Amino acid sequence: IKRRFLFNTTHQNPGTIMLLQLLLLQLLSLRAASFTPLQGRSSILGPNQEAVVGIRPSKLQKSSLVLASSLTQPAVNEVVQKATYTLQRYDKLQIEYINKNPIGMGGGTSALHFLRTELTPQDREEMRNAIAMLVSEAHRQRAANSSEGRVMLGICAENVDEALIGLKTWIPSLALPRGMLHGMDIDGVPISPEELGSVYVKYNTGGCMTFTQMRATGMGFDALWRPGDAVLEMYDGDFRGIYFNVELNDKEFRQFGVLPTDLFLEEEEW
Repeated sequence: IKRRFLFNTTHQNPGTIMLLQLLLLQLLSLRAASFTPLQGRSSILGPNQEAVVGIRPSKLQKSSLVLASSLTQPAVNEVVQKATYTLQRYDKLQIEYINKNPIGMGGGTSALHFLRTELTPQDREEMRNAIAMLVSEAHRQRAANSSEGRVMLGICAENVDEALIGLKTWIPSLALPRGMLHGMDIDGVPISPEELGSVYVKYNTGGCMTFTQMRATGMGFDALWRPGDAVLEMYDGDFRGIYFNVELNDKEFRQFGVLPTDLFLEEEEW
């Protein structure tokens, strides 16, 4: 998937140009990251996303992923606040809809109905822009300090294929690191999608296994969860969609959702 980085450095000072170059290198390194599948793991993304799943991630947000780098810190803070407010507003609308139409466990069926019937194309675009801006700031912070800027996704899906659509469109669209998908086998024996049924996938850009947990597996460093790894579990809830969580250095709690699984599919695909 070709990426275009749309920014103009003609009138920028040398410090700003250097910052833009560093961010570009960071995004390219994230895009290039890939791991060889080990026993009990499968690669989240293949070398060519379109060939693997026949879907095209949205190309609408590429400029948003680098826009924040050209802003002053007060301007970045304003953009982050606006993006946060946008997603909070859609969360509030969804909760209000669930309260008026409580269907499914915890209103999960109502939440899906809200996503399918109440969102306009403009609403979806606003969601994409808000998510892209928050992830852009997370990338900037992680480039400066690897302990900051963590992004997590929680995918509630009807089946494995639906979960993979979420992974294979959100990750490249947001220039997130790709890693291994754990949980689709038992002792190296694959579990059929039919047997798994509905699933929940936890994705994390920060790595998510302690040394104690690693030693308990008996696999040594082969068990280490790297940035971009995900784990798949069976799921018996009624929610369908993606929970999006981003940790920035202002320490504000930001978790939104559920958001549409197909949010980053090109419009003609959904």
